Amino acid sequence: MEMLTVEKIAFSYGGLQVLQDISFSVKKGEKVALIGPNGAGKTTVLNVLTGLLTPQLGNIRLLDHDITYRPTHTRASLGLARSFQVSSLFPQLSVLSNVLLALHGVQRTSRQMIRSMTAYKTYVDRADELLESVDLLPKRNALSRFLSHGEQRRLELILSLASSPKVLLLDEPTAGLTSEESSELAQMLLKPTHKNGDDLAVLFVAHDLDLVFTLAERILVLYYGIIIAEGTPEEIQANQSVREIYLGETKGA
Repeated sequence: MEMLTVEKIAFSYGGLQVLQDISFSVKKGEKVALIGPNGAGKTTVLNVLTGLLTPQLGNIRLLDHDITYRPTHTRASLGLARSFQVSSLFPQLSVLSNVLLALHGVQRTSRQMIRSMTAYKTYVDRADELLESVDLLPKRNALSRFLSHGEQRRLELILSLASSPKVLLLDEPTAGLTSEESSELAQMLLKPTHKNGDDLAVLFVAHDLDLVFTLAERILVLYYGIIIAEGTPEEIQANQSVREIYLGETKGA
């Protein structure tokens, strides 16, 4: 089942064509990597998918919903979630409070702030469950700004999962992490803790090729706004055009 379908998307800033005829899909439970050199348009793709930018051409579907021109909050309510390359945590709040806010924000009672969020036992129990899944439960009462960079990235991951999305978009999830931290995060992404479980479709942008070849079942290669290759990790590794872009190899070299 296709969870996310992108058809012939085009986007430009003024006269600068950033994306051209972008088409792909992400299936239920599939993990797809979007790679390419700096300036290829990868983050622009995510911004178009989440509604931060509006394409000039093309269509985007989330399951049976045409979301091409839907606002960001509507896409989120339909099951699309995203984490950003830049930290989106509340640094002056505790780790637990960050998670409670994320959980509260996706509930029908999200505008009812008369009671303390900690008064909602189901929220606290779910928050603790999420924190335990990324080994952050012992730091639930610490201010998020005192977490290490790797811990902050793990916290951001579960904030993205708080809404139990159908499709999760990740922008450079291992940026700034050590090799060990990147490996730990990859294992967490392989087993996301939320009610959709193994059905979660993931599209992630990454320069970390170790993460790409560990996590991705399929890889899209973007080059100057065009998808020039698509395939399994093995097919992409053997693709001559991709090798030229990433390794500077020439045919027959």
